[in-house]
Amino acid sequence: MSITFPLPNNKIEMAATTYNVLFPEIESATIIGTGNVANWFVYALKKAKIQINQIYGRHLNKCKILAEKCGAEAIDDLSKLKKNSNLYIFSVNDDGYKDVVAQIPFELPMAVLTAGSVSQCVLAPITPRYGTIYPCQTISSTMDFSQVEVPLCIEGCDEQFENQLLHFANNLSDTVVRMNEQQRQQLHLAAVFACNFGNALNGVSFDILKNANINPQLLLPLLQNTLNKLKTMTPKDAQTGPAARGDKNVIAKHLGMIEDEKLREVYRLMSEIIQENQNK
Repeated sequence: MSITFPLPNNKIEMAATTYNVLFPEIESATIIGTGNVANWFVYALKKAKIQINQIYGRHLNKCKILAEKCGAEAIDDLSKLKKNSNLYIFSVNDDGYKDVVAQIPFELPMAVLTAGSVSQCVLAPITPRYGTIYPCQTISSTMDFSQVEVPLCIEGCDEQFENQLLHFANNLSDTVVRMNEQQRQQLHLAAVFACNFGNALNGVSFDILKNANINPQLLLPLLQNTLNKLKTMTPKDAQTGPAARGDKNVIAKHLGMIEDEKLREVYRLMSEIIQENQNK
């Protein structure tokens, strides 16, 4: 099943500006990290015909697998980092940025991080030109990236570098938006509610059906249509179900069916949130 969220084409057309004279095109990159997001960047950079020189990862075998996809050199020691890339893309766990940055052996020409809630300033000690390219998408390394739209949110340490990043990001995605740190963090928070929490609840739903010997695939058309409705309706207008109807008898029956105390509390709180939103 393909579940997508409708997004306008926000590809930013960059006019010829002074940065094109002051700074060369970003024609090569090094990727620090081997996780899901790093895998997407390898795909996007390769598609855009941007050379990937090195890929760093803590586990060399995993790093080699990713590096082989793009002809890059795999390294598991940051002291082996080379100075031959225009841009260095940091795609590591949020808690790992400071430790990784501390190991960079030389000043980088320019660098970006890809996190939703980490300040771009974490890169300031290692480069005069730093910023963010945040992909607002749920990414798994095993998915078919050619079928996935990945909006990119851009922030730069100054206007010139931000413009250069916007120009660069247009090569990677059809949806590119300028976004400051506070906006990016709000977007990340919203994405956690919409995607991460939503998917966790899908897991609960699947477990309920499996325990009842019902094929969870029966939910897929429902999930697809839930997203399809958001193309023309607000979430409030699209809301259905016993809580939206104020059906106390059904809510009480459902609560009685849930054995897990935490899930019972989740059901109760979500029903309250839905009712409060409907009454606004």
